[in-house]
Amino acid sequence: MVACLLMVFCCGLLQAATPVGKFTLVIDAGHGGEDPGCHGDRFKEKEVALAIALKFGKLVEKNCRDVEVVYTRKTDVFLELNERAAIANNNRADLFVCIHCNASPNRKVFGSETYVMGLHKSKGNLDVAKRENAAILLEENYQKKYDNFDPNTDEANIIFTMYQNAFLEQSLDLASKIQYYYNEKACRINKGVKQAGFLVLWKTSMPSLLTETGFLTNPEEEKFLGSEKGQDHMALSLFLAFRKYKDEVMQKKAAQADSLEMLPGCKSEKTGSTLPLDDVLKEEVKIGNDKMVSDAAHQSEMKEIPPVPAGYFSVQFYGTPLHVKAKPSALRGIKPNLVLDIGKGKKYFSGEFYRFEDAMEHQKKLRKKGFEDAFVVGIKGKNRIPAGELLNEQKKNSESPVE
Repeated sequence: MVACLLMVFCCGLLQAATPVGKFTLVIDAGHGGEDPGCHGDRFKEKEVALAIALKFGKLVEKNCRDVEVVYTRKTDVFLELNERAAIANNNRADLFVCIHCNASPNRKVFGSETYVMGLHKSKGNLDVAKRENAAILLEENYQKKYDNFDPNTDEANIIFTMYQNAFLEQSLDLASKIQYYYNEKACRINKGVKQAGFLVLWKTSMPSLLTETGFLTNPEEEKFLGSEKGQDHMALSLFLAFRKYKDEVMQKKAAQADSLEMLPGCKSEKTGSTLPLDDVLKEEVKIGNDKMVSDAAHQSEMKEIPPVPAGYFSVQFYGTPLHVKAKPSALRGIKPNLVLDIGKGKKYFSGEFYRFEDAMEHQKKLRKKGFEDAFVVGIKGKNRIPAGELLNEQKKNSESPVE
């Protein structure tokens, strides 16, 4: 079996080469049809994954003229895992991106994580792979199709290692970019880049990854991922990561082509025009009905994203005795977002921030306005808690293993 798969693998590597000026992206929306994937209280994984995949693809089509986008599915249909990989291989894709949602028995767990092909490094990684790989049980003759696949055997691990090393560096590069933009552009908790043995990535002959956009089993994250705005932000995060990755790849291909032209008898195909590399965050991006959205506009809209669970940070900047209401002049133009009766006084708070660093920046601004005793606190419901307590809770929830 190993010898046979080695031949398939090597052939795939040869087919993966594409002209310098062309880039083919295959987007795979996880699950579909009779395979709903995981679910929350309202939304199914197959629905959310497809919505984000279509939005991501549309952004690429509108903004990257040198990229051909291929979808494994654009409707609610069931596709076998090896069929998804075959679509990527047959289109000689340069990149394969699988979009999924996560689940956990612990409804407090939230955050985004991205996987590349590799050996199971932890029980959490193994459990995620098992859940996503379970789709093969819906396929006929799945044991024959996947060569009696068993990730616990030494033989399977040899093949996993081989595929892992072939495109690992490129896959890890894009995965890291995706995780960065999830955090920066969609306010998601970064649960990191991980490795596990996903069947859908197993037989692809190009850089590939599987991204778990968030936990549908977490009520707040499900609300975000199921919303139009949440899906827009996740798709934009994927697009920004992809474009940065693609432009770097195309630059390298162009440089290699130029060096080939210097050799006798060698001809190269030069890359077509790509979008500027200066700083993708400063460029305008076409979203929806050809509307141009700048990064500044996106950042403003991002403030409307509800914070992920565990409360938020705010800055306590003013206080009065319990029976006294602060005069507008005393607040110096600051409109408090929250006023709480604490002890024998009223406490005034400004700002709602998920990240502690953002709250600290706001504290500096308030101190410059004359509120020298302003300090960062945590807010849970209508209660003030120490900022350190909220930080610890955020860390505990974001690092909880998938069971």
